Amino acid sequence: MLVAEDDVIVRIAVAEYLRGCGFHVIEAAGALEAKKVLLEGPDIHVLFADARLAGDDNGFALAQWTRRYRPKVAVILTSSPANKSEAASQLCSRNHTDPPPPSRLRDSIRAMKARHIRRVISERKKPKARLG
Repeated sequence: MLVAEDDVIVRIAVAEYLRGCGFHVIEAAGALEAKKVLLEGPDIHVLFADARLAGDDNGFALAQWTRRYRPKVAVILTSSPANKSEAASQLCSRNHTDPPPPSRLRDSIRAMKARHIRRVISERKKPKARLG
């Protein structure tokens, strides 16, 4: 499975959730990286992509490209954390009899983003070292 997501926090959370369900997951930071994996990498059966990837090669363009050049790859486009969580949970239910609840992924994304924001704010509050 290939997870294409430009938000590193979301990509890590989704990939780890899917790995926990037994999937082999490759991560791509954007559409260009995803295309490279789809062309040169191992056999990919599912592309799990953010519909709102940054740049001209957004998720919709990546999905169209995938359908044209790798038509056997199933494409799942997601947008919000809730949508990503539900889609990941549905994939997991195909692999497991008892998948983790979608709320686990959604809560994980929220917690990771909150920690990141706190860290950024904390770094901004630290006094800058003076030269000289």
